[in-house]
Amino acid sequence: MIRELQHQSDLAVVRAEDPHFAGTLAKGLMILQAFVREPRPYANSELAALLGLSRPTVSRLCRTLTALGYLDHDERIDRYLIGPAAVALGYPYIVSIDLRAQARPAMQALANQVRGAVSMGVVLGLDVIYVESCAWQRGTLARPDMGAVRGLAEMAMGRAWLYTLDADKRAEVLRQIQAQRPDEMARCAAGIEDSLATQARLGFAVNYGDAEYGEYGVGLCSRIRHGTRPLVFNCAISPTRMRPRELRNTVGPQLVELVQHCERTAGFA
Repeated sequence: MIRELQHQSDLAVVRAEDPHFAGTLAKGLMILQAFVREPRPYANSELAALLGLSRPTVSRLCRTLTALGYLDHDERIDRYLIGPAAVALGYPYIVSIDLRAQARPAMQALANQVRGAVSMGVVLGLDVIYVESCAWQRGTLARPDMGAVRGLAEMAMGRAWLYTLDADKRAEVLRQIQAQRPDEMARCAAGIEDSLATQARLGFAVNYGDAEYGEYGVGLCSRIRHGTRPLVFNCAISPTRMRPRELRNTVGPQLVELVQHCERTAGFA
């Protein structure tokens, strides 16, 4: 399991466990990850306080990241913004997923049919990262795009991935969520338990509004892997458009059919 590095104290724990861990590199990546968690301009002092790093260290790292294009510096407000090189870095990963283009028509058709959003993602640490998403023309409040990051505990497709783990591994992931994201766990614990039971009974995971914006969702983990990670699928719908019973009886089976279609396209019988 990948450990979240959000503060100098987290880094200290990892370095104590692995003396070969590259701390300076990790500090630079921690700065970039701050923009993922809250994409806004940051001053040096804000980054230093947020990450528990010294201001001279942050200054040196930001200057280096700016020189490489991973950050931009707006002199008018004396703040750093994420730079275009950060986008370019993720591009090879996105385009290497051939299934995206093959699955897009079916994903868009389902999104239009249910008037929601249909997405594909991978799990990284305690998050799901979206690698493709198709939305109904009028969309949903969530309206995720490629590269969007959501906590796996609050997403139906994250819960679907949890279901595939054996009991010991699942318990360890849940312990890490509790330790590193107690607020998220408090909000989602009951929903996770319900989702695991629903998948055992119906074959797909559910979310009845635990996620941001209160969207409903169904999710499924496919047999398709990109590298070492299985592709997970999600269908999100506004609760104003659908009741939980219809979500279970109609949308869940439709998502299962979509994933089976994608698996056949990928060569699974």
